[in-house]
Amino acid sequence: MADIRPFKGVVYNKNIVGNLSKVVAPPYDIIPKDMQNELYRTSPYNIVRLELGKMKSSDSSRDNRYTRAREYFESWLKNKQMVRDGKSAIYVYSQKYREGAKVIDRVGFIALMSLREGRKKVLPHENTLLAPKMDRLDLMREVKANLSPIFVLYDDNAHTILKILKKTSSSKKPFIDISFEGIRNRAWKLDDEARIKKIQLIMRNANTFIADGHHRFEVTRMYSKELGNTKAPKALRESAGYVMVYFVESKEDMLTVLPAHRLPKDIGGLKQDEILKRLGKFFIVEKAGSLNTMMSKMNTLSNAHAFGMYLGRGRFYVLKLKKMDALNGAIKNKPKAWKELDVTILHLFIFQHVLDIRDDDDNVEFVTSPRRAAQFVDKGKFKVAFFLNPTKVAQVKRIASLGEKMPRKATYFYPKPVSGIVINKH
Repeated sequence: MADIRPFKGVVYNKNIVGNLSKVVAPPYDIIPKDMQNELYRTSPYNIVRLELGKMKSSDSSRDNRYTRAREYFESWLKNKQMVRDGKSAIYVYSQKYREGAKVIDRVGFIALMSLREGRKKVLPHENTLLAPKMDRLDLMREVKANLSPIFVLYDDNAHTILKILKKTSSSKKPFIDISFEGIRNRAWKLDDEARIKKIQLIMRNANTFIADGHHRFEVTRMYSKELGNTKAPKALRESAGYVMVYFVESKEDMLTVLPAHRLPKDIGGLKQDEILKRLGKFFIVEKAGSLNTMMSKMNTLSNAHAFGMYLGRGRFYVLKLKKMDALNGAIKNKPKAWKELDVTILHLFIFQHVLDIRDDDDNVEFVTSPRRAAQFVDKGKFKVAFFLNPTKVAQVKRIASLGEKMPRKATYFYPKPVSGIVINKH
């Protein structure tokens, strides 16, 4: 269930900042250092200065990446590089991209969602870490805004909301229409009260699941609770009780989920022959002639708990679990649906039980590109890489409905919403 409402969003003023494709950025958590530098160079108004500002050796409690983000934000609002809409709206948001031979146009909407928990609530599916949450909390305390939306799936079997969104997008000119990293991003303002009320009514009874943005969701709740215990202005406290969300219908044909492949850093001195010997007790181990062959074979075995493995020097393997019974001794006190997740089998069974590898996040690198993962091994940065098939949307919903959470980076919904389309200023 989601209690949603329209809002007066803050958007870029293209008459001043110019090309809007130069001021947007990916979400903060997928911006490496080299990309951060490039985004800084692209435009003096790029949102990276708010979302992921640079750190300096001279940083202090009064001058740091968070206080500078606030100063940039205040300056851009004052000088009209950013402007606040005069009328409340829901923002229809489309991302059009290619997946193999298919072209997908994922249409959703951005609105505010109440943080109050009723009979039903938005369900998470991944665990979170304290350090990233404190980083986002420090930023929110300064800018007092949701700079980018969390990504939430909703159920609507009649597709009524999607029909409303498509009707809006076909009848109005988008206020933003840009290509960014090969993806076409468009957005429209839906301010028709009758259509908004219809969407609100459907969302009040819809099942909702967090696809991406678990840290930001929890941080917004922390921030709201924190403000509730202060003498902050009533309007600020009320506004902080909502989080900005990008809602997308949970249609399999409109969603692309990529796997995050794993590269363990410390494998405890294991030799390659020992790795193969240990895995051979529980998996059928087959050689694959190339990365593409391995990935193709894994895809054909997507329902059989198959994994890829690369040991360098062209040595690719496909691992297929022999018997599910082998998991019972290693994975206990969990529902069957959770035990059968490939990410669970990789972390708790392969890493911990079979290979005795620490699977803490500081010991595992997550990479979405199979080719990049293999290159890391070839360059000697890692001894081994493990590859997974993508988690299915139905599995995400099932695990969330059971009140369970997957290992981190169990899903990578692609593409991620771009930061800079609209901001929710408290």
